[in-house]
Amino acid sequence: MAKLDVVGTVTESYKGAWSHFGEMVKLVWAPVVVYVAANVLHSMSLQSVTEGIDPENIEAVLQASWGWQAAAVTLLGLFLWPIIAVAWHRFILLGETSSSALYFKFGRREARFLLTSIFLSLLVVPGVLVMIVGAGTALSAFAIPVGLVLMVAGLAYALRLSLLLPAVATDAAVDARAILDATQGNVFAIFGAHFLNVVALLMIAIVVSILIGIVALVMGPVIGVIGGAVLGVFGQIISVAILSVMYRELVLSQQNAASPPDVQAH
Repeated sequence: MAKLDVVGTVTESYKGAWSHFGEMVKLVWAPVVVYVAANVLHSMSLQSVTEGIDPENIEAVLQASWGWQAAAVTLLGLFLWPIIAVAWHRFILLGETSSSALYFKFGRREARFLLTSIFLSLLVVPGVLVMIVGAGTALSAFAIPVGLVLMVAGLAYALRLSLLLPAVATDAAVDARAILDATQGNVFAIFGAHFLNVVALLMIAIVVSILIGIVALVMGPVIGVIGGAVLGVFGQIISVAILSVMYRELVLSQQNAASPPDVQAH
């Protein structure tokens, strides 16, 4: 059984994202620009909407924040993200590029990627529902710990089954049982890789924010918007790269090891 190298996975993902950042953005620059622009505009809209609201009044902030703009950005993200992620997975795992200057492809492959992503996000819903429904009843002392257990279990399965996404993107066999077998004993390693990535991105964000703040004093606040957008794209490339490396090390390596020598040679 293959064991995931947490540090090696994250290190390789960052090195690859850094060295191929330009190529990966060039591959899907159009949906990336639309995706980033929509989120930047939404962020600026939220600042104006919540400007006069006490930040400690969380309920009021949430009510003001959620509107047609938030719904539109969410729907746009659901459409654009599969286009971007599928192209990046195929670049990392297959070396596939596009000769088209304007890559905007949402087909059967992207639709399957979207449906798989939605399925993975639903795995934590049962635990959340148990906690919400049972919180205001006499069974709250029982419902809350049970809900937490279900949430943790759902998250663990979601992390393991997230390796279905590279399989869908590369038109490989989509076998949940095989993915679970390949990730058996690697739950903490998979979580550790994602956690290490979050920590690294936070450190990078702090450094970049300081540099952007200094430059913005001279060139204006637009630099902050551009810098934040670039950092966001870099973080998205990292997340795709980590999944791709995990898929290669845990799933493809076992499939190759199980294949006959004459099959491996082709």
